[in-house]
Amino acid sequence: MKLICKCGNIEDLTTDNKTENFEFKNCDDGTILAVCKKCNEVIFIKLKNR
Repeated sequence: MKLICKCGNIEDLTTDNKTENFEFKNCDDGTILAVCKKCNEVIFIKLKNR
């Protein structure tokens, strides 16, 4: 899976490497913020509870 920002910043999300282009923050409500380190754009990722 790839995370793509509107500024063109691309991060390949795999389990065996660290993310370098985005900073992730947990909101403790089932939402994760991904902040682009290049343009500071915020991407909200909503997690489903199973």
